[in-house]
Amino acid sequence: MTGPIIVDSNLLLLLIVSDIILLPHILAEVSSLARQIKRPAKSHIQMKLREMVEITTEIPIPSLLGVRRDEFDVFGLTDAVILHSCATRFAELEITLLTADAKLANQANALGYSVLLYSDFFS
Repeated sequence: MTGPIIVDSNLLLLLIVSDIILLPHILAEVSSLARQIKRPAKSHIQMKLREMVEITTEIPIPSLLGVRRDEFDVFGLTDAVILHSCATRFAELEITLLTADAKLANQANALGYSVLLYSDFFS
């Protein structure tokens, strides 16, 4: 990728549909993925990530809360922290998880959390 990209309608809708909450664990994974992208796109993506972090709400969830969850052994730290976050409220609002990970979505749903599976979002 060397120039601008066109974002398809359904993906763009996801970017504007609601307020986004960031978790440090997710940001760390995104940063690692972004570093695998070739230059010059890599620099642009890292700049956009920096901009997003500067303007988006981030909730610091301690890793300890993730490793104490039963799901940690099966899902790993980031997903366990995500599930912990789904059990909390933010500014008195219920958090909804939007994911493309069907396994994570199924677990969140089984726990009674508000979840939207990306593939079902547009059906």
